[in-house]
Amino acid sequence: MNNKQLTLTNTELVVYVLGILGGEYRPVHTEDIAVKAHQTFPHSFSWINYPDLPDKEITRRALIHARDGNLGTLVEGRTGRGAGRSAISVRNKASDGWILTEDGMKWLETWSETIAKHIQSGEFKAHRQKALKRLSKILNHDLYNQYVRQPDEFHPSIGELAGILRCRVDAPSDIWEKRFFNLERDSKSVDKNLLLEEFIKKCRDAYSIQI
Repeated sequence: MNNKQLTLTNTELVVYVLGILGGEYRPVHTEDIAVKAHQTFPHSFSWINYPDLPDKEITRRALIHARDGNLGTLVEGRTGRGAGRSAISVRNKASDGWILTEDGMKWLETWSETIAKHIQSGEFKAHRQKALKRLSKILNHDLYNQYVRQPDEFHPSIGELAGILRCRVDAPSDIWEKRFFNLERDSKSVDKNLLLEEFIKKCRDAYSIQI
């Protein structure tokens, strides 16, 4: 449990916040969720250059992932008043609002006590800000730019992979695996970037071929 809390994504955190705001029983407006998410997890739901302000867009994306992502349908709802996808539920009549599904309530029942304890003990780290700093080095790396320019021609050498992962070419396989795992964890803990996720997969595949 203790290791899990260190890698909770914004998607999971926003489900917890929705539960705090009564999302088990009624739809909650996106802006209300954004404010409460920032109050509860300020480093995860803030602007990078203005950490004292909540970032509604981060919250909105996290809610959409909680609705449509690989964790299952943990919430129902939508943001805004215009045309767009609405949850198929008689409970969700508001133009802007989110409510927990049965699966979301089960997830909350499993995790709420653990998350609350970590919040109270101050053990939640500024994981998003730290992850962003680590990922910025990847996104600005020549190897990543090479992949962006020619993804179909991307065949990195073991030396290039060692350079971007900051490990020795002859490092044991468990060290390489740890580097890839940490990179994947950072990618999943911040805003979803499909291009970056594909880059990481291509790097892992390239390593597997060359060992």
